[in-house]
Amino acid sequence: MLSYIASRAQVILVGEDASAGSLSVVSAAALSLAATILVFLFLPSLALPVLGVFVIVTAIGWATHQSEMARLLTLIATVLTVLTVAFITYFLFASAFPAFREHSAGLLAVPLDSNGNVRWFFFLEAVLPVGETQAVWNPSGGVYSLLPAIWATVIVTVIAGAVAGPLGLMGALYIAEIASDRVREIIKPAVEILAGIPSIVYGFIGFQVLNSFVQDAFLDQQASFLIAGLVVGVMALPTVVSVAEDAISSVPSSMSDGSVAMGATEWQTMKSISIPAAFSGISAGVILGLGRAIGETMAVAAIMAAGTGLSDPLFDVFDQSVTLTSRIATSYGDASESTVEVLFVAGVMLFVIVAGMSVIAQYIERRMKRKLKGNA
Repeated sequence: MLSYIASRAQVILVGEDASAGSLSVVSAAALSLAATILVFLFLPSLALPVLGVFVIVTAIGWATHQSEMARLLTLIATVLTVLTVAFITYFLFASAFPAFREHSAGLLAVPLDSNGNVRWFFFLEAVLPVGETQAVWNPSGGVYSLLPAIWATVIVTVIAGAVAGPLGLMGALYIAEIASDRVREIIKPAVEILAGIPSIVYGFIGFQVLNSFVQDAFLDQQASFLIAGLVVGVMALPTVVSVAEDAISSVPSSMSDGSVAMGATEWQTMKSISIPAAFSGISAGVILGLGRAIGETMAVAAIMAAGTGLSDPLFDVFDQSVTLTSRIATSYGDASESTVEVLFVAGVMLFVIVAGMSVIAQYIERRMKRKLKGNA
């Protein structure tokens, strides 16, 4: 049994056709890394010298057995990535558990209206607790309800999806089906550059430009869900365009050529062939874009950070409130321990939602690839 484990460990570290002496060097690098991690956890003051030993051993191994050392480094990178995600997940849920235990369903309390009556909220007030006061976010009074922040997140995400979905699809169609090679080489990198602009810059531009326009056009004197949704929708565009364009480009050219041969126009081909064939990939792009919209913080916080209750009426896009992300960003600085625990609950909600959307998007994309290969 031990010999089998040792042989499997050797295969994992250096492969089946390793060169002579590579196992010793790779093992030394792996042991020095493990020692670095242990020293960092228990004796941080000695971590730097031990890390230096790992760097030296790795450099010697790279010079003498580059292939095996590259295999070890890629394995280390993968393991550390998985461990990092696992530790973050554990810390997030462990930090939020006390708030779950203390407040339970009170974290979703439905606020009262100005007359002290129960607000209508999709009949959920029949199963959710009712807030004691109109303001359901009062840390000094121990009242924490994330329902208004959840609802604000939903409104902003819906508006962002209404912006990023159609515009992203049309942009992907133009890049993949209409634009010439030269134009495509210019437009696609330009669209992807949008993802590199800091979110706080988007928020500042949205507040200064769009807010002034809304005030003049609609006589509304406050930042609103509409402005935040428009800005976040623009921020989600690069993701939607990139994934949707890849999906449309993956459609076999024989399908569109056959449509043209039957006398269909370019638009009819895109509408009846390209979009249906790549629909799974397009859907995945929209979902990933909405995932970014849900997790956006600084742009929303820069545009609107006022208000703690539900919009009145609920569908008023010109009202404002904090989203889950902006609630965390604007509250943690001077928050008490109990408030921080509730903010971790908001983080757990965002984590679960975005992770779920990413899994769904990956599933849809894999299904699209199987469908295009004829394995559906």
